[in-house]
Amino acid sequence: MKNLITIKLIGICLLSASILTSCKEKEKPVVESKICLSEKEVKELRPLSITNDTVVNTLRLNGVVAYNPNAVVSYVSLVGGVITNTYFTLGDNVSKNQVLAEIQSTELNGIEAELKQITANLEVAKRQLQATQGFYDDGIASEKELIAAKSEKESLEYDIEKLRTNLRLYSASQEKGVFQIKAPRSGFVVDNTISAGMQIGAEGDPLFTISDLDEVWINVNIYASDIAAVRENMPVSIKTSSYPDKVFTGKIDRISNVLEPEVNVLKGRIVLDNKDLFLKPGLHVEALVKNKSNQKAPHIPAKAVIFNNDAYFTVQLTDRCSPTVKPVQILSQDEDSFYIAAGLDEGDVIVTENALMLFESTSIIN
Repeated sequence: MKNLITIKLIGICLLSASILTSCKEKEKPVVESKICLSEKEVKELRPLSITNDTVVNTLRLNGVVAYNPNAVVSYVSLVGGVITNTYFTLGDNVSKNQVLAEIQSTELNGIEAELKQITANLEVAKRQLQATQGFYDDGIASEKELIAAKSEKESLEYDIEKLRTNLRLYSASQEKGVFQIKAPRSGFVVDNTISAGMQIGAEGDPLFTISDLDEVWINVNIYASDIAAVRENMPVSIKTSSYPDKVFTGKIDRISNVLEPEVNVLKGRIVLDNKDLFLKPGLHVEALVKNKSNQKAPHIPAKAVIFNNDAYFTVQLTDRCSPTVKPVQILSQDEDSFYIAAGLDEGDVIVTENALMLFESTSIIN
């Protein structure tokens, strides 16, 4: 079909050129014959009858993908020492309690030595309690002495349990003689500052950050001139050059009430489902926000508009033999369509397929 239309259009062009040459040479009128398109061929051009639609203004906001801070854990070591091994890299998907690194620390040696000493003292306290209980039963020891012996045993048991709790808390591997760093939650490692051989301190800066990326935030800039056009809970479409054929949908979750003085913008937050993990923290995106106006205008597909020599045109079909190129003025542009300010009237019929080919083959411009 497309080839047939192309052949006919080339024929129109050649015929027009022949007519002009003949006129110059013979200087006498020439009767022009028309090559018309069949009804089927016209149908393939997908003609569109113009109607006036409510104008929807599209606002484009620049934004950056960020991880949801409510689904983020930054790990801070409770002990100091030297990182001896690491078992992960930035971007890894890790599971809860997975061993990520090991720390060699003098604190482990101290805890183990203290635990050994207290365990020995506990054995002595148990024998002392047993003897005191016998003396008490025989009426030799007082109740006060028995209570003191029990208290000593219970105090040592408490100290041992506290040390063992610390060893579990620090994920101590007594066989290896190291503290293990385990993932506090499942997710992706989105930040990492440690490497083997690194000296770390207790309760210092975060060593790494793990985030669940099933839901991400888009932080967008709302300029002062656009504040009235953006409201919380408005639906938005997200586009990025990384995935040109994909459109992600979300909503404006929150808008700051304070302008950032350096850039004169409000910060907006869009919450976006990301279970397919297409959107990565740091990725730049464009958020499209749409607002209906009280104005009506012709609304046509972007592929029906031809841009040539700093002007816009459409191809109008008045009948099967008379395609006409008409200049138009653009009112506004959507991501895939135009609203027309002038040049088209309700009821006009325009071409929406192969418009450029017709434009290049048609010399009549109204």
